[in-house]
Parts: sequence; structure tokens; C-alpha cells
Amino acid sequence: MQSINCLRPKVPLSRRSDRIQKVYLDGVSRRPRGFTLVELLVVIAIIGVLIGLLLPAVQSAREAARRIECGSTMRQIGIAFHLYLDVHQGEFPRSTHSSAAHREPGWAKSIAPFIEAGNWKTADDWAAVFNQTYRCSSRPETDPRRATYGMNVYYELDPRSDDYEGRPGTWRTLQKVRKTSRTILVAEVNPESYADHVMCNYWAGVKDAENEIDHTRHGTVSNYLFVDAHVEPLALTDTFDPDQKINLWNPSLAR
Repeated sequence: MQSINCLRPKVPLSRRSDRIQKVYLDGVSRRPRGFTLVELLVVIAIIGVLIGLLLPAVQSAREAARRIECGSTMRQIGIAFHLYLDVHQGEFPRSTHSSAAHREPGWAKSIAPFIEAGNWKTADDWAAVFNQTYRCSSRPETDPRRATYGMNVYYELDPRSDDYEGRPGTWRTLQKVRKTSRTILVAEVNPESYADHVMCNYWAGVKDAENEIDHTRHGTVSNYLFVDAHVEPLALTDTFDPDQKINLWNPSLAR
């Protein structure tokens, strides 16, 4: 009796070789193929371009958020000013420009009780309160002498000792400010000036204003708190430009 193997037809060797080669090639084609160096470089270049396009947008969005946060802080300061004015018969607090001569605290300490800024007994306590309450997140500072917000000095000028346009008129009380929605009360100042006020009565041109105002703190604008307690992000020249007869700082000239 012949074996089964003997009954099977014999496959030629060449056909066996072709079949084995086909199986091998099919297996190779199914294996995952890695990136070539050129392809990898192209992918890296595309990612770099995308990051370059997205990064400015992300930074712009972050700065917009900081500007909004700063505006909210300034509105709280504006409300505290008005609560102070209600208690003091409409008389504005003073900045360090004249507070010592009148034996009064600076405006930040004067309105602190109305902004729930907390209690302080020592200089370190006040530094903590100041940094928590009167700071813009776009310009972090820790030294309370380096203010990030400054009060318009016009509300404390004395015609007997100060030089300003509109003298001998004074604006010590809210009732004397005619255009409260068009007159600036507090602005974002350069901390390098070590001042909590803005000596805008001495400005002759825009360059003088740029030395005191941190006018590009939020891109091309900074925030301004007006006497009526509303806040606007504006370019500096929208608040002061003698050539265009724009002056939102002097209560007698604000339009």
C-alpha cells in the first residue's frame, strides 16, 4: 500500500521558491514603516511654524486677561474712592504730593478701609496689604514705594504754591469736577518714579506724559480710572495730546 505522501503531486522547486518569496514580501509589506530623516525634519518644521503662529495669539490672550483683571482692580479702587468721598463731604484724599504737609495719609491708606484691605500695624503689614490690593498683575512689584497706580494730582493742587493751568481754580471736592466721566482720577504709572501720584500739571507734551505713565502696560494701551469710577483702556494720546487739544487730566479742560 502506497503512502499518502507518495500520492501527492510534486510541486516544482521554482514554484515553491516563488510562493515562499511572495509570503515573505507580504509579511514585509505589512510591517509598520518608520519615518525617514527627511520626513521627520518636515514634521518638525511644520510644528515650529504652528507654534510661531499660535504663540503671539496665546500671549495676546493672556495679556487681555491681565488687562481685564487690572481694570477690575481699578474699579474696586474707584468704588472705594466714592465711599471715602461720601464720608468726607466730597473731599478727595491726598497723595504723597501734599499728604505730609496736611498730616494726612496717602490716598492708598485713606481708602483702604473702604476696600476691605485689612488691618495693618507695621510697615511689613502695610506692604502685604498694599501688594495685595493695589497691584496690576502685568507689573508685579513687592516694594510699596514703587506704586503701579497713581492719583491725578489736580485734586490736591493749591493755587498758593502749585503752578497749573486753571489756577486759582481748585478741585478739592467732587462737586467741583464738572465732567466726572471725562476726567481721570487714577492711572497706571511707572514704578520707577517712586510716586503714588501723577504730576500732569507740568506736562508740556506727550513725551512728558510718557515718562510718568506706563502707557504700554497692556500692549498699546493702559487702564484709566475716571472720577465717576468707570475704567477705560486707552492709548496715552487719547488722554493727553496738546496738539489735538486733548486733556482728560485737567478738570478745567476735560471734554
